[in-house]
Amino acid sequence: MTDPALAIHGLTKTFTDHRVLDGVDLTLEPGSITAVVGASGCGKTTLLRLVAGFETPDAGTIDIGGRRVASAGSGLAPHRRSVGYVAQDGALFPHLTVGANIAYGLPGRARSASVRARVAELLETVSLQPSFAERRPHELSGGQQQRVALARAMARQPALMLLDEPFSALDTGLRAATRKAVMKVLNDTGVTTLLVTHDQGEALSVADQVAVMRDGRFTGVGTPQQVYRTPGNRFTAEFLGDCVFLPCTVRAGTAACVLGQIPLVAPSPDGPATLMLRPEQLVAIEITDATTALDPGIGIVVGSEFLGHDVLLTIDTGGDTPPITVRQHSISPPAVSAKIRIEILGGALVLP
Repeated sequence: MTDPALAIHGLTKTFTDHRVLDGVDLTLEPGSITAVVGASGCGKTTLLRLVAGFETPDAGTIDIGGRRVASAGSGLAPHRRSVGYVAQDGALFPHLTVGANIAYGLPGRARSASVRARVAELLETVSLQPSFAERRPHELSGGQQQRVALARAMARQPALMLLDEPFSALDTGLRAATRKAVMKVLNDTGVTTLLVTHDQGEALSVADQVAVMRDGRFTGVGTPQQVYRTPGNRFTAEFLGDCVFLPCTVRAGTAACVLGQIPLVAPSPDGPATLMLRPEQLVAIEITDATTALDPGIGIVVGSEFLGHDVLLTIDTGGDTPPITVRQHSISPPAVSAKIRIEILGGALVLP
């Protein structure tokens, strides 16, 4: 049986009197990409620094490729862990050329034929021309600098790549393009990757596994689809996207609420509960018949927010239920004051 690329068990770290990590467990399979997502200060960067070897844990263990690299109060030096690290700003040496930056840490003389060939190969891997080797970091765009930082981290063929919010300093369009290029390189080369980010969309779009962190603990770990569609708690659900919560009564795998009878995607005990739907699961269809507002799923549009691709509709279903938010395509949506029927796509989830 193949050892995990990274196995973290019971990892704990305290700075002064503040416990930053509290018994964290996480496993990365070889060749996979895992994203740790959470708000600033939740402990995700500390986790990355412990794996890299920049800090030592107070308790717990870290194994890379089946080899113990850290335990309570001790650990291997960073350069002995077979780990690549890309920081938020790239952290390139400004006084060195791109080629010298990439070659930094490689055995042999920087200008030897073998090192120059390796630099050219790495530049090609990150979709940069060999001529970039003679440039200085300040002559590159932010996205190009991040790709050079990735090439430098890959130069020694690490078993594990650590990315510390590497795209957050880039503007929106450049961030998307750079992220796509970098993640393609990592996928193509099969390097196991641990990405730390505060961007939920980034985590869901690039990772095979997503771990949501809050106050030094994971509140949910699973595939992007699992943590988004079937989160185990309300914090995970709300952190990863907008939610619609409705009071309901569960009976035999179905929830009765103001929108009607909705099937559940996971078992839940019978009785009163809180139902969770994602706004994109709801579709508002304008109606002109004599259906009364007392019928399930009937409401009035009381607000509309145009977001380009999508539109957010605020719908009043009457009674004591707060207005419901529906996200749908912005092509010919129901107008404010229109009477609509809400249809449900897929099933719902009852949260504890």
